[in-house]
Formats: sequence, structure tokens, C-alpha cells
Amino acid sequence: MNLDPFDKVAKNRSALPALVLGGAGLLVLALAAFFWLGGEMEKPQVVLNGDSSHLGLTRQVSLVASDAKSGLRSIEVALVQENKKALLLERTYPRAGYLSGGGPKKIEETIEITPKALGFKDGAGELVVTVADFSWWNWLRGNVTVHSSVITIDTKPPVISVTDSPRYIKGGGAGVVVYRVSEPAGRHGVLVNDIFYPGFSLPKRGEGVYGACMGLPHDIAALEKAFVVAADQAGNEAKAPFTMNLHVRKIVSDKITIGDEFLSAKLPEFATYYPELSGTPVEQYIKVNNDIRQANYKKIQEVCAKFQSERLWNGRFGRMEGSPRAGYADHRTYLYNGEKIDEQVHLGVDIASLQHANVEAANRGLVVFAEYLGIYGNTVILDHGQGIFSLYSHLSQIEVPVGTMVEKGTVVGLTGTTGMAGGDHLHFSILVNGIFVDPIEWWDEEWLKLHMLSIL
Repeated sequence: MNLDPFDKVAKNRSALPALVLGGAGLLVLALAAFFWLGGEMEKPQVVLNGDSSHLGLTRQVSLVASDAKSGLRSIEVALVQENKKALLLERTYPRAGYLSGGGPKKIEETIEITPKALGFKDGAGELVVTVADFSWWNWLRGNVTVHSSVITIDTKPPVISVTDSPRYIKGGGAGVVVYRVSEPAGRHGVLVNDIFYPGFSLPKRGEGVYGACMGLPHDIAALEKAFVVAADQAGNEAKAPFTMNLHVRKIVSDKITIGDEFLSAKLPEFATYYPELSGTPVEQYIKVNNDIRQANYKKIQEVCAKFQSERLWNGRFGRMEGSPRAGYADHRTYLYNGEKIDEQVHLGVDIASLQHANVEAANRGLVVFAEYLGIYGNTVILDHGQGIFSLYSHLSQIEVPVGTMVEKGTVVGLTGTTGMAGGDHLHFSILVNGIFVDPIEWWDEEWLKLHMLSIL
């Protein structure tokens, strides 16, 4: 029996939605497969580490490229200036597979750039990083990220002029060097032998003028080298020598007898903070006097590594009233039952007063340390700015928290016997960039005016 033509049309119409739905389903499946197999549209990420805005004779630039989806296909790094282009890095990576993943998800590279050796001139340029992934997007060319940074090529070192430096200085003494740098400086300061003293700006002396406070070790025997060093923003470094007359410090010796009564009084305190102590009482004492002493000194250097750039102090540093018990740089020989068991150098001045006497800030400063510190016991350290610090130890009580700005004369604690102290007293020290120096200079108003304040 023949169907009516209208029935045929109706039948075809009823099949059309199924065909459309089927086609749409196939399209969805195709698109899903496309994106699942690598059709994602997320671009790779590029991060440059460190300052690459200025390039000198040579500079290392570290970069991290990543792509969490299809992985990295290629990376290219180029230095561009006007019509000149130099490829610094070019990498391509094989596809690991369509189902197991594309290229690497993350790469890290360090590139050494030498603009002058590559024929570039001083001036503006571009550092261009181009990264592509394994996506099928962009007509199978993948997602591409172009990271362009404007850079300045500068291969000429700065010019340094030394304007002030000490004529003479002694072991354990301090001084200040003032210098001018011809362009904005990055790292700069003074290098004496192998000790670097960082510089700070002196805006009242003029633009581009800096100073650096020095504190020589008590046992320095010769000035092998003394330079002002400065590096510009491109890393080009310059040196300017200066001369000083060194007065070698005379050795002052002292003998201290360690008895069983002292050991039985002190060792329990140290065992509380250092439970690893073991051996005989004498062996424990030697460990405290050496290993823990060195650890304490390392901590002090860490505290003094950062300082306020402005000068917080003014005028001479105050001295607690009382009688001196030990001097700066005294070479101590420790005896037990008449035999030598150790030797150390005393890097401060001990002052005895009344028991639990007030200990006042020697000058205006910021409290940067206030806690127990091994051989020093309860200790307060003040940052007076520009690399100058004062230390107060063996305290029975600490009266100021870290972060407090204190004025000269503020009570920071009370004298005591904590740490390696045989009797109630204050151990007072001055440090310049982490180097213990002679406090006597800082108690002398005329010395400070002549050697520090008139220059700063």
C-alpha cells in the first residue's frame, strides 16, 4: 500500500530532531575529545626572578616557565635592540604523548647575558621571552606567551670619590668613611681586609653621597686592603682605595680561676637552655665557653646584619655608674685546680654597681633583641642606626620588648648574674656592623665629635 506523500514528509520531520540531536552529540563528543587531547586555551606562564631591568658587562637572569595543561613545547629568549636580535636561549621539547600528557609542566633556566660581547651598545633594549605549549588551539600552533621587558644596557662602572676617611685607627677602634658615587648605587660600602661594612645615604652631604661606619677587630695586625666599593644598578663594580694608619692593639692578659662552687652554680642554668650538655662539669664548662659562645656570637651578628639607615643616636654614649671589673679585649686564661683549661677574649667592659641596679640605654635606639643569650644571659641589644649597636647582658630582668624605640637613659633592665657571670654586674658592649669595638671611644664626647659626628 502506498503512503500518502504527506505521511512521508511527516515521517521525515519526526526523524529530524533525532538526527540533529545525534549530530549535536557527536559535535560535543568531538569538542570534548579536542579539548581533552589538547585543545585547551590557557597560555603558559613566565616569571623572571631578580632584577633584570639593567644589564652590565655580565648578568645572570633566572626564569621560570610553566604550563599546567598541555605542557611546554618551546621557549626562546632574545635580547633585542633596534634592528639587532641575539638569541640567548632556544629550547624545544618532545611531546610525551597524547594521553599521557604533552611537554614538561615547568622548566627553570638561568641565562648569563653579556651584552657587550654580543655586540650591543649601551642604551635601551628589550628582553623578550617567547613560550609556546602543546595545545591544539591556534590552528595546532598552541597557546603562545610573549613576555617583553624594557631593559637598560650599561657596561660602564660608576666613579667613586672618597671625601673623608680616618687618618689613623686602632684595633678595636671605629671610624667612618664618606664617599660619592657618580650614579645610583646598588650594593656599596667599605671593604677592609675581608670585612665588608655596608654604606648608607647621607642626604645632608649632597646627592650621591654615602657613608660607612667601620669597626676593626681587636686583633687586627695589618691593613692588607682598604677600599670603597660600589656597584651600579647594572652590577658594574668599581673600587676606590683609601689609606689609614693602623695602631696595633696591645694585649692585656688576665687569669680567672674556675672553682667547683662556680660550676655547680652556673651549669644548671645552662643545662636548662642547652639540655644536650654532657660530660664532667669542666667539660660542660669548656663546651659552653667555646661552642655556645660561638653560637651566641653568630646570633649577635645576625641581629646586627640589618640596621636603621638613619642615625638615631646623638652625643656621647652613657656609661653606667660603677667600678670597672674587666676591660675590652682582655685576654683571659681560665684555670681549674691551677691548670689551664681554656682561653677567650673579653669583648666588652664589665661594670659593677649595686645589686639589681638600673641599666639605662646608652643612647637613643631601637630594641632589636631582648631575651636569653647563652654566656651573655638575659640580653638587650639596641640598634642606634647606621650600623651602630649597644649590648647589655647578664641582666636579672629585661624591662623593654623588641620593637620599642627608647631614649637615652631609659631603663632597659636590671643588673644580675645570668649567663657566664660570677657576680652581679653589667657587661656592656658597642658593636659596629657586628664587630665588637672599644666602648671607651663612645664614652668620649670629644672623640665622637672629631671622628664621627663632624663627618656624619
